[in-house]
Amino acid sequence: MTLFLLLSAIILTPALAALIAARSRSDEAARRVALAGAALTALLSLAPLALLGGAGVAADAIGPAVPLLGVRLRLGLDGYSVALLPLLGFMLVALIGAGPRTALDRGTVAALLATCSAILGVYCAADLAVLAVAWTAALLPGQRLIARKSPGDQLLRRTYRIFLIGGTAPLVLAIGVMAWLGARRGAALPFDVQELARVGVPEAWQSPLFALVGIAVLMRMAAVPFHGWLPVLLERGPLGVTVLLAEMQVGVCVLVHVAVPLLPAACAEQMPILAALGLFSALHGSILALTQTDLRRMIGYLVASQKGLVLLGVASMNAQSLSGALLQSFASSIAITGVAMVVWALEARTGTADMRELGGLVAKTPRMAAFFFLLVCAAIGFPGALSFVSEDLLLHGILHVHPVLSILMLGATALNGITMFRAFQRTFLGPIPPGARSAGEMEALLFRERAALLSLLALTVVLGVAPSRLLALHEPVVEGVLAGVSHGAGGAPLHGRR
Repeated sequence: MTLFLLLSAIILTPALAALIAARSRSDEAARRVALAGAALTALLSLAPLALLGGAGVAADAIGPAVPLLGVRLRLGLDGYSVALLPLLGFMLVALIGAGPRTALDRGTVAALLATCSAILGVYCAADLAVLAVAWTAALLPGQRLIARKSPGDQLLRRTYRIFLIGGTAPLVLAIGVMAWLGARRGAALPFDVQELARVGVPEAWQSPLFALVGIAVLMRMAAVPFHGWLPVLLERGPLGVTVLLAEMQVGVCVLVHVAVPLLPAACAEQMPILAALGLFSALHGSILALTQTDLRRMIGYLVASQKGLVLLGVASMNAQSLSGALLQSFASSIAITGVAMVVWALEARTGTADMRELGGLVAKTPRMAAFFFLLVCAAIGFPGALSFVSEDLLLHGILHVHPVLSILMLGATALNGITMFRAFQRTFLGPIPPGARSAGEMEALLFRERAALLSLLALTVVLGVAPSRLLALHEPVVEGVLAGVSHGAGGAPLHGRR
């Protein structure tokens, strides 16, 4: 019960801060409340890591049950989600503490906090009803914020509506069907993941249910053909909320925590389809990112490409590739968030993120240029960064399973590197274009911006130099996923398993 109360406090703290911030008398007061709530969330999220952070960590926190609804308020953590909690808390502090003040009004900080609260719920959910509520709730603050701040942008509103429906309805339907099947097979609490895994989902139902779960996951991971929402939201929408939705790995959590234990036979059969979609998404995103002139839209396609690599690693069902994918989800979240924050700061000063209207900024804002360059290096796998370790594991794992796919993966990462260095050159180097918006005076990075960017950079370097702790946390998760899929395949050995 102690752990249940702790996890409940972690989930509800940002939600309570969002309510208070939304009712603050001024934007400045709302920002202070939001920053305090984000800092408290980050501190609380370290407690489970300290209490349960040993290798083999896994814990269930059982709360009250509602037998009439077949629901138990059950929360849980494993070696993957226990590290995601402080990562999300840290990113929330960085976005609220260092984001441009003009972009962080009461509604925006409340939406950031509410989105964070729902994502924390997804990470901790061990009951399918809790998961469905949290999964859906994560998208509602963004819809309300867009409706309030961009009522005339029909493309943005229509795109988000498609994202909301397409990213929630299939999973909610799948959860409802799984609970119905569990009740038919005698489960007293058919929404409980452990209870449902005990009675089992009939094998004949697993493939269609996996397809529904897969659609929701592919939508949230911006995989082809469900990728179109991400570039539009990053270009036109509220950047902070979109970064949280794009970079927090809720899709990986659902694959690991729901699809594998409940639908093992379908996972063994259909994971190769997800691997192919992941590789195609990585290549597709890298090619389209190379053609963009808007920094925000470019980041959208880069995120889609990075998430495609994560999906490829998870779906390859190899110990090394799966470990690399889990690490890559951390590495890309840290580095790409930093790059997005530099673009956010740049746009607040110039009024544009269009590279055609920028240039020569290294002379005006050398620190901004340095942070952009270093975070770009961290994002593409430069030695010393966490992404270097994760991409190395990904490559070796996929090489054992699909040698041709590993070559194509290298092509995608190379194109991403070219795209990001080209963006650095066009934005910060060379002469200032005639009539460019960067021609006037520009304010240097503020202390709070430098502190947040330096913290993100330090985090990826520290984890990159010493990744053993994170790998040890992930090891039992990797073993559990491989064992579950192997059992679903009838005990046949998985490709490349060592």
